[in-house]
Amino acid sequence: MTLDLAALKAAAFDAAGAGLEIRDAAGARLVANAAASDTGAIGPEPRAERLIGGRAKLIEARGFAFAGGDYRVVAAIDNDAQRRLQDDLFARAYFDASTGLPNRALFDRAVDEMIASRPGGEPFAAVVVEIDKFSDIVSFHGGAPSEELASRFGERLARSVGPNDLVARTNPDEFCVLVGEPGAPGLFAGVCETWVKRACEPYLVDGIEIFVSACAGACFWPTGESNAEELRRKARAAAREARLASGYVRLFEAGVERRERARAKEENALRQAIRDRRIGCAFQPKMDFRADTVDSLEVLMRWRDEDGAWSPPGNLLNLAHEIGLTNEITDIVFEETIASLDAVNEAFGRAPRIGFNIAARQACDTRFMRGFLERLAASGHASRFVLEITEEAFVPSARFQDRILPMIREAGARISIDDFGSGYSSLAAVADITADELKVDRSLVTDIDKRPRSQSMLKAIESIGEALATEVVVEGVETEAEFHYLRDFTRIRVAQGYYFGRPLMLTGSPGADATALRSREFRQSIPRASDGRRN
Repeated sequence: MTLDLAALKAAAFDAAGAGLEIRDAAGARLVANAAASDTGAIGPEPRAERLIGGRAKLIEARGFAFAGGDYRVVAAIDNDAQRRLQDDLFARAYFDASTGLPNRALFDRAVDEMIASRPGGEPFAAVVVEIDKFSDIVSFHGGAPSEELASRFGERLARSVGPNDLVARTNPDEFCVLVGEPGAPGLFAGVCETWVKRACEPYLVDGIEIFVSACAGACFWPTGESNAEELRRKARAAAREARLASGYVRLFEAGVERRERARAKEENALRQAIRDRRIGCAFQPKMDFRADTVDSLEVLMRWRDEDGAWSPPGNLLNLAHEIGLTNEITDIVFEETIASLDAVNEAFGRAPRIGFNIAARQACDTRFMRGFLERLAASGHASRFVLEITEEAFVPSARFQDRILPMIREAGARISIDDFGSGYSSLAAVADITADELKVDRSLVTDIDKRPRSQSMLKAIESIGEALATEVVVEGVETEAEFHYLRDFTRIRVAQGYYFGRPLMLTGSPGADATALRSREFRQSIPRASDGRRN
């Protein structure tokens, strides 16, 4: 049997999975197979992509001559899966998954394109908006609620800026705005402040009201930047200055860069101190002033500079928190504390309790706390330790109560709510955690003899402590008048502050081996409840 090739071609044409059609020179469809759909008018280009019937189609057209006439064969190939894959890859490369906003790569690309499009130096601005302590929010509320908050923060920011401005999420806690026409710098700072205030209005996430704060830094181009990364770096430095000044917005200027270099030098010094273990601890007494005895000691960090001088941490603890070195410092201070216990016992003739500070973020970090408490239990001294944890760790999330508190109790340590009364207090949280100690913030103690409202607040806290069988400790006692008020008008027994004694280094510093002399001088400086004498 002779094969009919013309019939074979016709059958193959009809069976093809791609849509095929033949058009004349005027574009009219002459013939089409079963898979063909209405591709509409075909232009002169040989390849194009169209959405047909809700699916992406790749349209290819080729001309040919037949029997003296000009024709075109048009193929419509289903490209929907490939297009979806390309769109997905593009979204992953250039958009933030949580907020749907452009990411850092797309923002930087937009900035570089804007720089290239303005050879005359027409100004534009890049603004960095940072959510304060976002990592703490994640620790307190969990990942999903925090991402929901970030998404809504970005939405508010995008609604606040101009229609031609670009908002991107460039870090988990950072958003960037590209403004093509910022106007005068002074007025623009006010505009940015409005954005930040709107974005920081309270959020209701999963039935919980969350309060956030943020700061912004803006950098105008051109000021020597050649690329987006440099522009963002300067805007971020300005935002950091705004945070340090407790403000909303700071514009970048030469002084910001100078201070940023100083901060980088300070950060390098901190990292070197951690590497070389030039970190130690001092002990400040908590006095039972009614019994004229040392009730316990609080451990305070000290660091030694390259010249060998020991100093208080100053801003180093805030810097460590910002750059994520708090855990490393805590570990070293803990080791130094354990190593100093023999000197403590010798100096005070017994084994006083040890107050040890844990940052709120650390207290809600299950992995960190598990490791820390394992080391504390292994030391054999857990029962002497009172973990001083700032009160914001207890309020926003049940994580501390449900996971961390049982581990602390199992290790045998006690708990103190530090800085109590400084703004985050929750009576429900106080009742839930069954703290052993409430440590009243110094802000309520300063000049308490002259401030009736502070006196009323302290009496209320005192009553709470009595009702919950929790010891109340007052910190920040600096003057004789403050001491006299506590002695004569409260039932509080234990207080701490320079009035009673400054922090002592018992080991690790020049002259620290003179433990007996230090302890004798310290004991002689303790003011008696009967005479009110100060050191």
